[in-house]
Amino acid sequence: MAAPTVRPRVIIVSCGGRKSTTEQPVSAGEMYCGSYHVALRRAADALTAQDGTARVLILSALHGFVDLDDLIAPYDLRMGDDGSVTGEKLRQQAADLGILHADITVLGPRAYVEACRAVWPRLTDILAGARGIGEQLAKLADIYAPDRRSLPPKPAAHPADGTSTGSIIEEIERGAHARLNREERRAARKRARYATYSRLVIEHAGRAHGALTFPGDRAKSAARAGAAVRFADLYHVQAHGRPDDARTMDVHGTPRDVARFLSALPRALEKAEIRSSEAARLYGRWERHSAARAHLADMSSAQRRTRARAFRAAAFQVVIDILLDCPDTVPEATDGIPPWDQVYPLVAGIAHYYWADLAVLADPDETARILAAAERRCGTPGATP
Repeated sequence: MAAPTVRPRVIIVSCGGRKSTTEQPVSAGEMYCGSYHVALRRAADALTAQDGTARVLILSALHGFVDLDDLIAPYDLRMGDDGSVTGEKLRQQAADLGILHADITVLGPRAYVEACRAVWPRLTDILAGARGIGEQLAKLADIYAPDRRSLPPKPAAHPADGTSTGSIIEEIERGAHARLNREERRAARKRARYATYSRLVIEHAGRAHGALTFPGDRAKSAARAGAAVRFADLYHVQAHGRPDDARTMDVHGTPRDVARFLSALPRALEKAEIRSSEAARLYGRWERHSAARAHLADMSSAQRRTRARAFRAAAFQVVIDILLDCPDTVPEATDGIPPWDQVYPLVAGIAHYYWADLAVLADPDETARILAAAERRCGTPGATP
């Protein structure tokens, strides 16, 4: 069987406003010296270090795609200004460079990403969703210095005259970004209680795989794995368990589909678990109500706990059913009937009210990070096309 066609990987970095003061042409790699461009380049270098076959290009608003060694003269132009490079010229350059069908990652502001998207609609935009320059710089630092958060913070420097070392806007942005980082880490830790994923492996342009692990006791991990199999169709991937490890599941599909599924699944399970917990609390309130006495009178404590656990497990399955196929209406629960005999109407009402479209739960930023950090095995002998 023929080996799959290997798509080259290209990291495209936007040019920068601050340029070398020289009046003579210099290499593109030396021309742009602003701190933002330097951060972009550091991130690009980190990504190419993970994939030795990757290539870095700079997108110049004037010249279009240039290699780091190409000689260019200083200019004053931003993408979108009159005279900046057109989409037609970029497509022609991409064809001349042989990268029209490459695996493209873009690092830079929105205008540069959209210019590239005219050539590659399915490119990877690592900075998607970043709010402000501070958040973009932090995302870039996550790529080139991922261990920095484990280091103790450096003490702030205070000049002798008492003036600040940075503007108030920069200070506000740093504080806002730190808060967002803390909130996201807390949310990520919470989602990790339901599912975690391995590093994505890209076998070739149309095929990738990853693994999901479901923490928790055997019953809960099995229920979550079963839900993952049912969710897989929404993201056009295949998911199947391992015979030697009931808590782990393999996922296959195109690189982007698998990355989106890995991002979305913990979020989908979190929503299902939240709704199931609400149903369980409803059951607990019923147990404490006087109307429950007749139904619980002949039960031991162990039997009551078993009933409660069974209700919670059944509630999870009802929530999954509703999330995957939301009916127009659901039946109402009936007074006087114990919860274990009417799981569907009790739980479906909750799930129906809080229904969410599971097909759009993938986080674009996380999807981009998964793709950027993927292990690429393109061209490996014996690879399956």
